[in-house]
Amino acid sequence: MFEEPFRWMEAISTRHSYVREKLSKGQPVIGVPCKEGAVIVGFSPQPGKIFEIYDRIALGGLGHPADVERLRMTLLDMAHAEGFNRSAEDVTIGRLLQFGLAPALKQNFEEIQRAPYLIQMLLAEINHDGYAEFFRVNYDGYWEKFKQGTVIVGDIKVSERIQKMIEGTDFMSLSLDQSIHSALRIWEEGRKKPKLAGESDSSPEESSEVDEEMEGFPVDLKEAFERWNLEVGVLNNKTTRKCLFRSLSESEISALQSKMG
Repeated sequence: MFEEPFRWMEAISTRHSYVREKLSKGQPVIGVPCKEGAVIVGFSPQPGKIFEIYDRIALGGLGHPADVERLRMTLLDMAHAEGFNRSAEDVTIGRLLQFGLAPALKQNFEEIQRAPYLIQMLLAEINHDGYAEFFRVNYDGYWEKFKQGTVIVGDIKVSERIQKMIEGTDFMSLSLDQSIHSALRIWEEGRKKPKLAGESDSSPEESSEVDEEMEGFPVDLKEAFERWNLEVGVLNNKTTRKCLFRSLSESEISALQSKMG
């Protein structure tokens, strides 16, 4: 009987290791503010990373596509039920996480007989004061809130590098186009290995080398545009529409590719 708590803790530790290993090659999804509101960007081999959740809320997902879709539908149902039972103003990410999604994720993760969700989520919202807010949600229900923007990615070292770059950029002073361009440059640079102290700058191959977890994936934006799909979701608080979300069209993505290339 006395061994049971230790067995449970060991099982939880194993689940953490299992999920992190499955997510380790997930590519960055970046959410940042801009003058017009907020933007979420991400590359993937297949579409299905960035979605609208409600009028002022967008989702970026990383992980198993089936789990991303299942939790996307859960958030959609929760948001529309909240809006119907209360009001549209009451539909906020904070409420959806605190009273719905986070407890469900935690319960799922701690029930060791059930398969854990293989997912990380980035949620962006334009609050009722017109400012962008960002939330990073983990597979075990733990979530954090950011104002300057954030990233979800499977590799912890890459996540830390990109987060520092985001926090070192004044996205609030940038236009929508400028924010997208800066976010894509951060996506590219954040995946590269940092140089060690005293390391020579003479080898361009070393300077563009990506982390081991990213080997086999596109090494720069040019290759990413050629091999993968870019998804960009925008929450524009300057629009007159009730729904602030829109995705960049294929023509806009093509124009962006020509500029970034």
